[in-house]
Amino acid sequence: MTRPTFPPALRRTLYLRRRTLAALCAFGAVLATLLALAPPTAPTVSVLAAASALPGGTVLTSTDLVAVELPPGAVPDGAARVEADVVGRTLASAVAAGSVLTATAVSEGTRLARPGHVVIALPLTDETIAALVRPGAHIDVLDAAGVALASDIPVVAPPGTPGGVNLGMTGPQRSVLVEVPHEVAATLTAQGMMSLTVALR
Repeated sequence: MTRPTFPPALRRTLYLRRRTLAALCAFGAVLATLLALAPPTAPTVSVLAAASALPGGTVLTSTDLVAVELPPGAVPDGAARVEADVVGRTLASAVAAGSVLTATAVSEGTRLARPGHVVIALPLTDETIAALVRPGAHIDVLDAAGVALASDIPVVAPPGTPGGVNLGMTGPQRSVLVEVPHEVAATLTAQGMMSLTVALR
């Protein structure tokens, strides 16, 4: 069998660069060994999270979402996997940037309340409190005697100022939308909304 021959110029180049070539071969061998010994990549699950802090009542669009990779054990129940799970749906309460969106965080269409809850309007007679209330804040509701009727209620929309006056008050009445369980809504309504005091947490 005839041994292959190489042009003199090529043999000279290979001879002069023999150390560089040997180093490259050694590096390739080490790299191949490291790759073979490296542990397998841990599996992850792609879920959707809030791209930024969002207030309650936000109707979600694609720009509000960001995909994140989580270990399977860290994925919350009902986590959104694809945009169709949440786009066009409404946040039931405020979420922080990076929070994974779940079925309990959103409601269908423009419906604000989660299952078993309703959204009601509470009057804000104190303008100082009204100026501080924001979506995502939590409030307590007290009766005329200072007894707490509901605690840690999430605000889903900022205070509004409808025109007109209520019950002989001298100025326009502001109110705030909050989400409460059905039974809490019944309790607050039975007390008479104008007798309630809102305390901001």
